[in-house]
Amino acid sequence: MSAPARGSAGRTFLLVVAVLALFAVVVYLLSERNARTYTLALEDGYLTVKKGVMAPMGRQTFKTADPAQAQAYAPLKPPAGFKLDEERTFDDRGGLDQALYEYLAKWARDDLATEKPELVERALSWIDRAEKLAGLSATQREDLRTVRAESGYFEARQLLGKATDALRQAREKLKLTAASSSHHAGEAGEALRLVGPTVDELYRAERALASPGGNQPVPPAEAAPPAPAAQVQQPGPAPAR
Repeated sequence: MSAPARGSAGRTFLLVVAVLALFAVVVYLLSERNARTYTLALEDGYLTVKKGVMAPMGRQTFKTADPAQAQAYAPLKPPAGFKLDEERTFDDRGGLDQALYEYLAKWARDDLATEKPELVERALSWIDRAEKLAGLSATQREDLRTVRAESGYFEARQLLGKATDALRQAREKLKLTAASSSHHAGEAGEALRLVGPTVDELYRAERALASPGGNQPVPPAEAAPPAPAAQVQQPGPAPAR
């Protein structure tokens, strides 16, 4: 092969190598960008987070070994009537977190406004999930504190209700023991006299939270069994003189 022919073949080879290298770089850059992409999609009635794979195209449901992230990005069932007309794509997790927060905060506020126990419980789950999103803006974090403060009212009401029910059950068991011949009857009666007013105060607090006026009547306190009467020692007969 003549020198000019060898030179032409060498240039062709180098050109092919350069084109292939450029193609590989383009594929790598596209793959890297796709791997950083997040998508919100509605699948089978669940709002699902998708993450791009390390390829120019393609994605899969987001998975992670981090428990907090797994809870934050797990597929969630939106409230009835929710529609996502088209998928939403984000270039980073911050954009994804901020979009998710807007949904969660709205759903939480809507559920809290109903004051229905089952929907309040669901609102608390929305808020818990929102608190696990690390990419919120400063404005959203301030808004989250406001929503959490609002939910605290309903959480307090639920806790008071549970505490009142528990103390009522304790009072009934103390009544049973105090009225029996158990050797703990005296202790149960004393505890009953202390628990009774506490139950009434908790009931009043619970009603105050459950009613706008807060002036619900307090049920009459159940009378505690009387304390065992002290035995008075009778004087013995006077000694004979």
